[in-house]
Amino acid sequence: MNNKYLSSLNPATLEEVGKVEATSSSQVNEIVKKAWSAFPKWRDMGLTKRTAILKKIQQQLLSRSEEFARLITIEMGKPIHESLGLEVHSCIDIIGYYVKNADTFLGERRVPLHHLLFIRRGSWLHCEPLGVLGVISPWNWPLLIPLNSIVPALLSGNAVVFKHSEWTPVLAEKMRNLFVENGVPEDVFQIIQGGAKQGKALVESPVAKIFFTGSTRVGKIIYNSAAQQLKKCVLEMGGSDAAIVCNEADVEYATSGILWGGFSNCGQNCNSIERVFVHQNIFDDFLEILVRKIKKVRIGSGEAEDSDIGPLASRQQFDKIKSIVEQSKKAGDTILTGGRPLKNKEGYFFQPTVILREASCIQEDMEEVFGPVVYLTSVSDDDEAVRLANKSKYGLAASVWTCQKKKGLQIARRLLTGTVMINDAIVSFGMAEAGWTGAKQSGIGWVHGEKGLDEMVNIKYLNYEPQNRIQKFWWFPYSKEMVTTFWSALQFLFSKSFVRKMANLLPVLKRISSYMLFNRRRSDKL
Repeated sequence: MNNKYLSSLNPATLEEVGKVEATSSSQVNEIVKKAWSAFPKWRDMGLTKRTAILKKIQQQLLSRSEEFARLITIEMGKPIHESLGLEVHSCIDIIGYYVKNADTFLGERRVPLHHLLFIRRGSWLHCEPLGVLGVISPWNWPLLIPLNSIVPALLSGNAVVFKHSEWTPVLAEKMRNLFVENGVPEDVFQIIQGGAKQGKALVESPVAKIFFTGSTRVGKIIYNSAAQQLKKCVLEMGGSDAAIVCNEADVEYATSGILWGGFSNCGQNCNSIERVFVHQNIFDDFLEILVRKIKKVRIGSGEAEDSDIGPLASRQQFDKIKSIVEQSKKAGDTILTGGRPLKNKEGYFFQPTVILREASCIQEDMEEVFGPVVYLTSVSDDDEAVRLANKSKYGLAASVWTCQKKKGLQIARRLLTGTVMINDAIVSFGMAEAGWTGAKQSGIGWVHGEKGLDEMVNIKYLNYEPQNRIQKFWWFPYSKEMVTTFWSALQFLFSKSFVRKMANLLPVLKRISSYMLFNRRRSDKL
């Protein structure tokens, strides 16, 4: 065994939260092999028994919700309000959602056939588990993001090998124990502790499919590696999410929503608001009110119940945000508020920062910020706002702020993203039914809802022909008469001319009747 350990630090105090034993890269294949061995029994257990186990897990998580929330807070830094009210709450809800709907989602679905030749046939979609799934998850929502994949994966009969972020290893252990202690066999749900090397080993292992949430850079590496093995992937990657504030928007409401959408979880959300495009007629008022509200935000340890914003999750994130602000200054942007670390705090605290960026300076290749920094730009109209919002290599999510529903929906449909919220932000990720995907370089595949569960299974098409004695007229041997019959059938089925349809009906019926009477003689010739 590898004797190296991963140490977890509280980003607010820099004190050690705990240690876990790291998994060596060489162990990964053996772990996956054990999962494959355990998979058939878990698959064959049946949905009813698996559902009962997940119900028990849900209730245990409910009874231990404060315990899990506090660990999330001390290990990655977010305020306890967000850990409990957003993350743990959403996890409990999503388990219940899949438990309630698994039978419907996984049951065989009839596919009615419209064509006259096939209308009597039975036709179904049949779902079956893929086998062993690899889940690679980040630190920013350390419970919710992995459970969005793990819960439907286990319910649908798959085994799971899970590699969490090396920054939140203690929570990963507690999560795995929650599942195993409540009935999931140990080899059916296993975890890998470590960083990039362990993640690479998991991708290259014989798992059936990879579910990855993280940066676009790493997602591309995983996609390329999986392609060499023709291995399927679901990739939820980076974003540079835009907010469009229309001329008629309620400025008080919009500033409060964008303040939360940009700075909750210290801006460390894949769908945080990072770019705000405000109509020029209300820009000054918007800016004045937003800055005033930011200065009232309370920054401190997430364990304190009066903290609005906690620390960045790591030294790496802290250094990255400092670098982004410095680069913005050099590029000629104006720091409107914030822009500096907090000097009187021990941990990785950074001021919520608003930066003015001119429309002419917006670049398509702007990188994801992933921290408490929001860029503000004045626009002349909605068309310019949409154009600038779409001027990004990312397309994860966006928001529109308006008092006009019709206008909001029109703008939303023009934005090149996987999700658009009107008059709110971020929380769609906590809606179990809301399918989650990305456009452009932000994602491949789905999480959440029925489409998210579809990613966990092989969807097999089944077709039953009840008439199993009369051979089909399109079988061998081919003939000139068959070509004539096909031509007449095409005219009858698809011509827009009623006269032509009727002219070809009788020949089709005559030839089909003749075929049915003599099909056995035709078969004998073969």
